[in-house]
Amino acid sequence: MVLEVDSAREWRGGQVQTHLLVEGLRSLGQCVHVAAPPDGALAARLQGDVLGLAGGPRLPLVLRTLVRRVRPDVVAAQTPRAHGACVLAGLHPVVHRRVDFAIGRGPASRWKYARARLYVAVSAAVARVLTAGGVDPDRIRVVPDGIRPLDPAPPDPALAGPGPLVGAAGALVAHKGHRVLVEAMARLPGVRCVLLGSGPQRPDLEARIRTLGLTGRVRLLGHRTDVVPVMAALDLLVHPSLEEGMGQVVGEAMSLGVPVLVTSAGGLPEVVGPTAHTVPPGDPEALAAAIRARLADPGDTRAARRRALEVFSVNRMVQQTLAVYREAAGRGGAP
Repeated sequence: MVLEVDSAREWRGGQVQTHLLVEGLRSLGQCVHVAAPPDGALAARLQGDVLGLAGGPRLPLVLRTLVRRVRPDVVAAQTPRAHGACVLAGLHPVVHRRVDFAIGRGPASRWKYARARLYVAVSAAVARVLTAGGVDPDRIRVVPDGIRPLDPAPPDPALAGPGPLVGAAGALVAHKGHRVLVEAMARLPGVRCVLLGSGPQRPDLEARIRTLGLTGRVRLLGHRTDVVPVMAALDLLVHPSLEEGMGQVVGEAMSLGVPVLVTSAGGLPEVVGPTAHTVPPGDPEALAAAIRARLADPGDTRAARRRALEVFSVNRMVQQTLAVYREAAGRGGAP
């Protein structure tokens, strides 16, 4: 029996993967409980089939109560906050790590990271960050995210217009590098751009778009549930991240046959493969030149699609994660 702990209320890549994992494990006959905020996006998609997870300082106490109630063989922390709450509750969780941020080296951080039973790193790049932060490599297993096969759809007619269209999708937060893409667009006359997603960087991006005279040519579409018609309208999906654990949306675009261009940040090179061209993060001029070259030569999108569907299949992710959970349970002792 597994208790999956996801503390996030929003719907981002991590929650997509939690949802896919829970559905996949249950389809294999595994008993899975999910602890999540009852008013969050994950709970809504699981149709209320969650154990309510209160926030604030009571979170570790709530987790201790839930563990006594369901008596899981494995507790899995799906978010950094869940990781911290689990160890404060006296648990030894399996920790899913999807970001390539450096981990702290202070005493509290060392204690926290020593308490996890095993780590599931979303990429080899994330595994290297954990190792650099002092985590024993023997406790790290690399399991890439699963890419959902998306059903093709006609392009969104509202995005039709003169010149090629590039786009980026993801939360509007600083490390996603959207500002770098906006700066690159100032060097690409005749190219249009759309940004999908919401987040705290939106006012800054709007101001920069106005300052650079890009109003009308660079559009912020906000959060969209109909991502496929937008992707279908793109000539190129750009993922300009400064830091990135893996980049789930890149694999989704590849699965649809949309050409992609990524930076060399984190696990992104692992998604596109060793022969694909990447760009140094944080360099608008290099990004603009790469966009121009990629629009002229989209590359072999059929091979990229095969890679996304085979290497990053959801079934493979579920099976590999289940193997990690079984290993963690076999190590003995309470979770």
